[in-house]
This record gives sequence, C-alpha cells and structure tokens, in this order.
Amino acid sequence: MTLVDNSLTYPYNENNLAAINNVKSLISKGITYINTPIMAWGVDDPWPDPSQPGPTNWASLDARMRLIIQLGGTPVITLSEAPWWMKGQLLPDGSTRPITQSEEWSDIAYSARILDNKMGAWLHLVQSVAERYMAPPYNVRYFQVWNELKGYYDPMTNAYDYNDSPGEPNGPNARHGYTYMYNQVYNTLMQVATSLNIQTSTVEVGGPYVVMDTWSSANESNPSDLTKAYGNYDQRSLDVVLYWLQHKAGAGFITVDSSNSNKDNVNITDPFTAAQKFADVTQWIRSLNPLVYPGAASLPIWWAEWYAQPYTHVSDANYNNAVKAYAMIELIKVGGSVALSWGGLGNGPPNTGLWTNTTAGGGQPLPWYYTYKAFKDNFAAGARIFTTTVSAPNKVEALASDTRVMLVNKTANNLSVTVNCTAVMLTPYQVLVMNI
Repeated sequence: MTLVDNSLTYPYNENNLAAINNVKSLISKGITYINTPIMAWGVDDPWPDPSQPGPTNWASLDARMRLIIQLGGTPVITLSEAPWWMKGQLLPDGSTRPITQSEEWSDIAYSARILDNKMGAWLHLVQSVAERYMAPPYNVRYFQVWNELKGYYDPMTNAYDYNDSPGEPNGPNARHGYTYMYNQVYNTLMQVATSLNIQTSTVEVGGPYVVMDTWSSANESNPSDLTKAYGNYDQRSLDVVLYWLQHKAGAGFITVDSSNSNKDNVNITDPFTAAQKFADVTQWIRSLNPLVYPGAASLPIWWAEWYAQPYTHVSDANYNNAVKAYAMIELIKVGGSVALSWGGLGNGPPNTGLWTNTTAGGGQPLPWYYTYKAFKDNFAAGARIFTTTVSAPNKVEALASDTRVMLVNKTANNLSVTVNCTAVMLTPYQVLVMNI
C-alpha cells in the first residue's frame, strides 16, 4: 500500500546494503500494493527523443517493476508524467507554452498537461506501457490516470479543465479536458487487454486523481456547501469528481488524494478530528445518486496519495502513529478500499514514514509500520468489521474484526480501558492490537 521508496533503487554499497535489505523485508511482509509512475519520481523518461518512432528507454521502469515483483507486491502503475515534448503549460492569457527539453524535470514540466496535438503520441506511450507490463512477468492490472490533475488548472477560469473536450488539436495547445484524456487512456488500456487475451473486467483503471482540498473557512474563492469541523471543501475538487463520474468511459475504481491539513495551512481543529476527512470524502461519494453519478455507490474508493499526520514536525513517532491509525480506522469503517502512502521513508523529526532512512544502520521499522502491517494482516479486504461502542471517543478509538481489536489512545496520557471485561493500560498515543 505504498510507493516504492526511491532509496531502494540507488546503487548498493557496503554501508547501506544491510539497511536496504531490512526495508525490502519490511515491504515484503507488510505491504500489498506498490505503485510507480511511468516516469519521474526516480524513473527515467521512456521516450525522451521525439524523433524516435516509439519509447525504448525502459531500463529504469523495468528495474522498478522487477523490484515490485521481487518484493511480492501487487503492482500499480500511474500513467504520469509524460515526455517533455508532449506537454505544454496553459498561461493566464489562454496561450500555451510548450515544454523544452531543458525543463524536462522542472516544476514547470511537472505542472503541464499533454498538448492537444500530441494526444496520439501519449496514447502510443500508454499502449506501449500496457503491452509491456500487462504481460508476464509483471501482470499489471491496476492503473491510475495522471497525477493530481497537474497541468489541468486553468488560470483564466480559476478552475480545472475536467471536461471531455478534445481541446484544439490543430496545434500545440493545452486546452483538452482531463476526462477526455482519461477516456482515451481507458479505451487504449481495454484495447491492449483484448489484444493480449486478458479479460477486460480484470483490468482496473482509476481516476480522476484530484486533491480533495479543504480551507479553514468558506471565504476562499470556490466554497462548497460541504463543511466539516476542520474546514470547508473546495467546490472545484467536488466538481471534478462529479463530472468524471458522469462522463467517464468506464472505471475499476475511483481515486482521489488528500491530507488532513487545510489548503491555506490554517488548521482550525486537532489532527485527529481533521483525519476524519478521508472517511468524510468516502461518505460524500457514496451519498451521490448512482443513477446520476454511475459508480458512486459501487466502485472501490482509493486514495492515490494519503497523508495523515500531526500538523507540526514533532519527534514523537507514537503521536504520528496514533493520528495515522485513527485516520485509517475511520476510513475502513465507511468502506474505503486502498490508501497509498507516498513513500515509505521516515525522514527527519516528523517520522511520517514506515521506516528510518536507508543510510548505514537505518531501514528500521517505525511504530507506524507495525500498525500498517496490522491493518494488512487483520483488517484487509474481506475481513468482517464489527461495530464497536467506545464510551470516550474523544480519547480512544477502536476497530474490531473476528479475532482482533485495534485500540488507539488519542491522548498524551496513560489510559486505563476495559475491552470486553478485560482491563488494558494504554500508554500515551499507543496503538495496540489485541486478541478477542
């Protein structure tokens, strides 16, 4: 359930080999889904030269995919980013600025969309990726389309271009809508599956991969009617989901993205309360009329990037673990499917990752790793989840399956609790899994 950490792809040396092997063992034992983009974030451009008829630079992505298989993970591919020559940046005056080769790995390139007249080349790349990695030994069946609608923000309208318009394909323009691109990608993936004699029903494609932004108040530019204790939801994010559900060619899951912090970095409640956001978004999607928004009631809901953590950079790894555990419990209770944590590395004081860095002596599991693994082992898909009654929900949270209960101490104090007549002492911010 996490992205492969880039440190695992660095050349081995005598100082960090043991740490890297430690992390490999942790991933093999504790993580189910492992996602990688087709380029960027540690993966090379598979088609850097536009004069070539197709992508040939597969070494980096092949290595990443081999590592995923070696670790025993279920591979997920995110179809993002794209070669520099396929992309352009939409400017405030409505014109498009094509990306140059020297900007390949710049923030400008990361925040650019496919050019309207390069959609054919993009789909050729998607087809090549699918043909290579749907087949053995990789057998990829899960695909996410694009990343956080990067490049699809329109500065002229102060909104996302999420429509199904092809844009202006007669030139190097960046005007097409995300749903148009998604549908082209979806159809391409289904065609590849058919050509490889793979049942299309087994190929799961997800979108729209939009960030579900919240703000500290409804005074921002696009407030919605959806307000919670931690903030007001941005209508633009909601609009993307609504439109995509109505106009998608098909989908295997819905994928979104968020953190328990507000967009304006003004947090008006505690991180535990704000960590309910993931469950709240899931419930909002499920509340939509499935006759109007097909799939809202039935498609699995994924979090392409899932960030739940204390607001400040505290050194208490147990506090971090408790916030994350609480967020995941609330998500599981409302039927959330998959939460992909961006990277596994616990870098620095926040201890937000699953393990310590892979320098010499590193690669050690953090408290969150053990909780993460406990979710996989005891509360994964198919597990029966029972209703729990907690007398002091502001202090403790609980999740119960047939044989296990997970308790989360949400306070900085020792707590004495009773579980089915059994007395238990919880230390500050402790996450405890016990037999029942």
